[in-house]
Amino acid sequence: MKKTKEKDHYIKEIFKLEEAGEKVTVSALSKLFKVSKSSVSNMLKKLSLMELVDTLPYKPIKLTSKGRKFANEVVAKHRLIESFLVEVMQFNPNEVHEIAEEIEHINSPVFFSKVRKMLKQDTTDPHGSNIPKTDF
Repeated sequence: MKKTKEKDHYIKEIFKLEEAGEKVTVSALSKLFKVSKSSVSNMLKKLSLMELVDTLPYKPIKLTSKGRKFANEVVAKHRLIESFLVEVMQFNPNEVHEIAEEIEHINSPVFFSKVRKMLKQDTTDPHGSNIPKTDF
């Protein structure tokens, strides 16, 4: 599967909206990303062709099982990096989000497995969000 930051961000935000129990719609994503609804629709078509999301007219957007697995990986990477930056590198929790946004796109399962092993705890990030279990 081709990696793009934009795709990762869409999948991650759909995951987070579902995690929060919110309805995922084109309008919600348009507001979140500050882009037009047509831009969101175009990305959703791509994600649907990749079998990462299910989209039906007048129904909330849902991650497929393949999409959920992918989302778990991206979200776990992000939250593990935030934890690593706070716990190991002594960053302040409010300083780590942007750094984690960049590092989460690295395609190195070994790297993220080692990050997980270095942490004292790997179940919640510094902001209290659950870190999904994944094999990367």
